[in-house]
Amino acid sequence: MYKPVEIYGASRIFGRFTRESASMQRTVHNMTDHTLTFTLWDVGHGVSIWIRTPNGSNHWIDLGRTPEFSPSEHVRRAYGVSEIDCLVISHPDKDHLEDLPQFKATFGDPSVLHRNKSLPATDMFGQRTLQYQRDFADLHHRYTGSVCWDDSPTNPERNGGVRYAIRSLDHGIRVNGATIEGNDTSIVVMLLYEGVLFVCPGDIEPLGWQELWRRYESRFRPLIEDADCRLLVAPHHGRRSGYCKDMMDAIQPHATFISDVWGASETHPAFRSDPLGVRSPSGEIVRYYTTKRGGRVQVIVSSTGFNIDQYD
Repeated sequence: MYKPVEIYGASRIFGRFTRESASMQRTVHNMTDHTLTFTLWDVGHGVSIWIRTPNGSNHWIDLGRTPEFSPSEHVRRAYGVSEIDCLVISHPDKDHLEDLPQFKATFGDPSVLHRNKSLPATDMFGQRTLQYQRDFADLHHRYTGSVCWDDSPTNPERNGGVRYAIRSLDHGIRVNGATIEGNDTSIVVMLLYEGVLFVCPGDIEPLGWQELWRRYESRFRPLIEDADCRLLVAPHHGRRSGYCKDMMDAIQPHATFISDVWGASETHPAFRSDPLGVRSPSGEIVRYYTTKRGGRVQVIVSSTGFNIDQYD
């Protein structure tokens, strides 16, 4: 029977992420050899996730931002990161893609780009009237080749031991009389390190998840079964349309991360009540973490345990 898991050596650190302490920044600078950091930035209604792998590679999932804050610019300035090894765009809506111009100006091109190539051009790039749409079209048309496994940033031998599963459904396939399109074409990313699993499902909704699981359960289940702690970035920002009981039953998350700016009424209550919980050193059981209060959520995983910090 699944139970809450313990957070080892965790601390609550208060204050906005733009005022992170020098000691925390030094920690991230030195997070090579056996330590992974997973940071979900506060970008209002949107998603932006920076992953620093145990060997110092930098991966990114989605590129949300606010008018005042670019995660790309912040990571370069605060942490000295100069290039990105892997970029995943789970779903090419504005709230997942708007920071792309600053990302390119800051880091240049990523070494590897993952996106759902089956989408129609209008879904991927809109009318190309906005800079992020034009930049995404440019990347899409230039990244035409495949990356061999030996050189892939998702190969554990190249990223310090992080195991990945990355899958999506093609636009236009028929499932029980319905068509897979829009949010249900989101790329779902799972990554596992030292028993801590992160599940990043983009904006996928129940129809998409059920079909994705039917097709690719054999890819995802080994990571789930090998995890001692499972952390779910709530699909579609935790909105009611993103809640899928089949997903929650398959993952059985210990905690959810909710990336949104809206009030509590916009979030499906099960994303707060259903997780099994993580137990902090104080004994508190925490079932969800959120950027709704204007902060960011960061997880640091090492061979001795993991910390979850939420800046308020």
